[in-house]
Amino acid sequence: MSHAQDTNTEQDPKSRLVENVKSWVASEEGIDTSYIEVQANDRRFIVPDCAAEFEVTFAFGSKSNVQVNCDSEDWQAVLRIQIREDTETLVYARNLGQGDVISAEDVEITRGSSFLSNNGVDNLSEAEGQLLQLDVEKGQVVNLNHFADTLTIFVTKQELKQGQTLVASMLDPVVAPASETLFEQRFDISATLNSILTRDLAAGTVLTKEDFATSSPAIVVTRLIERGSMIDPSNSQEQAVTVRLPNDAVTNPTQLNRATAKRRLTPGTIIRFSDITLQPHVVADESTTLQLKRSQFTLTMEALAMEDGYIGDRIRVRNQESGEIIYATVIDIGLVEIRQ
Repeated sequence: MSHAQDTNTEQDPKSRLVENVKSWVASEEGIDTSYIEVQANDRRFIVPDCAAEFEVTFAFGSKSNVQVNCDSEDWQAVLRIQIREDTETLVYARNLGQGDVISAEDVEITRGSSFLSNNGVDNLSEAEGQLLQLDVEKGQVVNLNHFADTLTIFVTKQELKQGQTLVASMLDPVVAPASETLFEQRFDISATLNSILTRDLAAGTVLTKEDFATSSPAIVVTRLIERGSMIDPSNSQEQAVTVRLPNDAVTNPTQLNRATAKRRLTPGTIIRFSDITLQPHVVADESTTLQLKRSQFTLTMEALAMEDGYIGDRIRVRNQESGEIIYATVIDIGLVEIRQ
């Protein structure tokens, strides 16, 4: 049914086909024929004795297949090829074991020909600092699948005390498998800049996000404030605190203008908006000054506020003499103005 084709003679059609393919691909890719491998070794693959050179083109839009035609014999075939190239690849400079962290001295660059599909690492930055998840041997090509997923954690170099300012020189970065780290141990070292330790730490402790805090401004009670009392600089002040602030913490003294305490506040308490009530600039059922301005004169009189009002609010006031109810705008503490 078929016969084997001898490939040992110089004029053998199969050998000539292979040389035609190599020459054409080498010309197309600008490489030497020695870097091209044509997969035509199957003895059942019969090549006709073509009267002319075989015509070669890439097949299927890929450089891993070529189509070969012989017009004189009305024959064609599709063959797989592999193209090799000169590459720089990292290899291990010594034997290493699982759990070792790769340093620049552990790898070296080697140059040679390899298939385009090679998955070796060719950049030192991709390997340096990686944690091996298996044993490797000297001369073995460095591959990305040798590396474990890792994170950098930080370990204290010395005993540290609560309240100390944390600086990078106090910590040792340690590469650890991601699976062996806690969520609280995962943070960028920049997060510790100008931070304060929130507890004592022994040397060799793995730092967590709960061990440090950055200082933030907040208004803190300095003297006992009874319920209903006004909050002012005599009983509170702005301080830099290192504890986690409540979401509604008061952080600026101007936010306490005309504020009274809703409950008893003890020294050291961070004042929250839920702790205070802001007194209106004009209080309902209290006497207020009513002002009418004109270009030639300013008229003032006493009036009774019908409702509370803050600066900018338009409220009802009653003229004490005539009993007339007028709408006026709050412009200051105890002062309203008629605007036309």
